[in-house]
Amino acid sequence: MFIKKSLYRIKFIFLTVVFIGLATSNIYAEDACIDCHKDEKFRVQNKKLFDYYNTWKNSTHDIAGVTCVNCHGGDPAKTDKDTAHKDGFSSPVVSGEVFYKEIPQTCGSSKCHEGVLKNFIESKHFKALMKEGKGPHCATCHGSANSEIYYTSIIARTCEACHNEDTEIYPEATELAEKILQRLNVSHGYKNWIRIFYSDKDPAKVKEINALYREIADSWHKFDFLQIDEKSKELLNQLKSVVSRGLIEKKKMKKIKE
Repeated sequence: MFIKKSLYRIKFIFLTVVFIGLATSNIYAEDACIDCHKDEKFRVQNKKLFDYYNTWKNSTHDIAGVTCVNCHGGDPAKTDKDTAHKDGFSSPVVSGEVFYKEIPQTCGSSKCHEGVLKNFIESKHFKALMKEGKGPHCATCHGSANSEIYYTSIIARTCEACHNEDTEIYPEATELAEKILQRLNVSHGYKNWIRIFYSDKDPAKVKEINALYREIADSWHKFDFLQIDEKSKELLNQLKSVVSRGLIEKKKMKKIKE
């Protein structure tokens, strides 16, 4: 009986893996954009384009099924370059979906980062981008093909370019931003522990914690650091409290089993 059940499990896992593999391959089965841009010839002919494809490959966007056409438009069913690039194709040098002023709207479409866009529109960065074309946009901090999130290295690479002692543009913002990001990173770890421990015991609590974390994490994009600083402290303290109670429950459960 045990062997029979094991064989059923193995068969189920095998079929699941095959199904996922087929489903994934079908996503890109007729995507001429990918078939073209992954060609090794671009390593020499267009190194920037070659690197861009390889940055996207296996990225969070790739895993989520977001391909060239989702941001750049065009026709992924056409194998001819001019035809594929003709209808609705957008490049960074024209006022299309990936033109630098339009990137927030593209990233924040209803299918993707809608909550982030809602907060970013309230920021001074967005207003400067729209008015003067000098404010940062999504790709400035996160990259484009392979999105980076919550890394303190982002601050050193981007924020400090404007916010420093030489420019005298709110230089203390970088230090405060780093503290907030570190707090959010720790909160993320606590959130994952809560998700694992309470997923069966109290799914409503998990949902509540996830929503709270997402609200505060998204509000980062308002860049109102004084407000986010306080909110992130409250979030971390709340998550610590939930984890502490969870650890007590875990000890009690262990004693009962013993």
